[in-house]
Amino acid sequence: MELIALGDRDHADMVRAVTYGRQSHKSETDSQASPQMQREKGIAYINSQDRWSHVGHYEDVGLSGYDPNVFRPDFERLMQDARERKFDVVVIYMLSRLTRQGAAEALKIQQELANYGVALVSTQEPFINTSDDNPFGVAFFALIAGLAHQESKNKSKFIRDAFTALKAKGSHISGPVPYGFDAENVQMDGLTVRLLKPGAQSDTELGPDSTSADAVMHMIESVESGEKENAIASGLTEKRVPTPLGSLDEESAKARRDAAQGRRKSGKDDAAEYEWSPTVVRRILRDPRLAGFAIGPVDQKTKRRLILRDDEGQPVRPHAGFIEPKRWYDLQAVLDGRRRERNMDRAGTMTLLGSWGVLRCGKCRSGMTVSNVDQTYVCNLRRSVGDVEKHVVRIAQEDTNSVVAARLWAKVSTLDPEDDEDVAILAAAAERFAIQGTDPHAAEELAEQEAQLLHVQGSMKELYQDRKDGLYEGATGRQAFKETILKYQQHEARCMTRIEELKAAATTATRLPIDEWAADTENGDPLEPGGLWERWDVADKRAFLSLFVDEVVVNPNTTRRGTSWERVNGRVEIEWATPKTEDEDNESVTA
Repeated sequence: MELIALGDRDHADMVRAVTYGRQSHKSETDSQASPQMQREKGIAYINSQDRWSHVGHYEDVGLSGYDPNVFRPDFERLMQDARERKFDVVVIYMLSRLTRQGAAEALKIQQELANYGVALVSTQEPFINTSDDNPFGVAFFALIAGLAHQESKNKSKFIRDAFTALKAKGSHISGPVPYGFDAENVQMDGLTVRLLKPGAQSDTELGPDSTSADAVMHMIESVESGEKENAIASGLTEKRVPTPLGSLDEESAKARRDAAQGRRKSGKDDAAEYEWSPTVVRRILRDPRLAGFAIGPVDQKTKRRLILRDDEGQPVRPHAGFIEPKRWYDLQAVLDGRRRERNMDRAGTMTLLGSWGVLRCGKCRSGMTVSNVDQTYVCNLRRSVGDVEKHVVRIAQEDTNSVVAARLWAKVSTLDPEDDEDVAILAAAAERFAIQGTDPHAAEELAEQEAQLLHVQGSMKELYQDRKDGLYEGATGRQAFKETILKYQQHEARCMTRIEELKAAATTATRLPIDEWAADTENGDPLEPGGLWERWDVADKRAFLSLFVDEVVVNPNTTRRGTSWERVNGRVEIEWATPKTEDEDNESVTA
């Protein structure tokens, strides 16, 4: 390296000095290395020198000096102005503000500046001064540059190690607090772990003054009642409920808005604080943190946050969620279209067969809904789907309920323990009855385990498809696939084992009270006026029906002969329940 003679030049009466500052943080802080402090220290140094004049300032905020791929606009402008000989000295606060890439990069920058007669001075490191005023500066330059690089490496490693440890404990380690949540710091094994909990809910009607936690619970309950994301978003917008952007303080909202501005094709929308979209609603409902799970990486295909799992594949659940895991898994099934959560029809009434998935159209196998106008169950396929043409299949509600009830009790009263098909029905009913009647804690655990099993099996199918689509190419990709599928398989095996244990325990302790059901009427007929069936409400009837029946299929009408009840009886088929096997979710026997 060489010293720069500042006195031997055309403008010897003045040394033109500029300052350069950099900070990785995006916000101005009050730290000793803040951009403002760097600027003030540099100008003070320049003013303290004889015949030096401050002629410009360059500054990069929110940009790393360690990553060689980061483009620093003002640094590039600084170097271009140096090539055009617009100044004589660059004053920096510390060498780490100029670069953290080590001695080689620092020397390269200094050498290029020297080629254009520009000296480099550090206000906090007096040995870094390549002007001819300090002949010792060059000797120490490389040493200081190397130390800056090592410090940055050590700091980066510490941060990576700390993040790894916190992530393993399920901490919410970075980024804004999720919509609807509050965060608190707790000490755990010597680490400060940031845990989430639902924010406060208000007693006010949903609107501009409601909390973000109010909005989250509204979304959850709306989906569970059958409402779609489009309708939920429209309702929240109409009620002027603040969006995730609108719920932030002014400074945070401005930062979020500015960051997103470049990604939007249109200009800034002043009403964005209250205008909800179905995408935002779905993203909130998909978040595993709603159930208290810690989040892992983003699935590159679905763009959803995955559940963080421990070394054995178990979900990590450190946070307090809005809902229990079982309810969250069911919510995902509803969003995926795999489950109809609504048990009532569109008018808000509950019928024996309508709108809960048991009643199926014999033409397209879709679920049938309720038409309260003419008291019918109806399937209205408005367009052709594959080989199935559009159609309307309709059947009288009261007669269908009567036919199903009569066939149900006839089957229950004549089940033969010597008949293989009847034994299968009895086994399935006994298992289901045991699960219905088990203690609340065991029932809750069983429901959660079954939901987890469905979820992890769905994740495995997606992972296999991703590999088939070429998303796990190369040695690194194959290793990532192997590790992930192993965790899923371990979790699947644990769920299946626990489900079998819970079902076995419940079934062993329970028997079907068929005799008691039949005897709970004056003449032993549950369907007689005032009998057991009449005394049960719709929920009780559904629970009993679900013990013995998987589906009720309604075929199209093919005749006008006979009474309404006889025509309905000829159109209805019942698929009786049988126990689940390893290979099939459900077998059925058609009567």
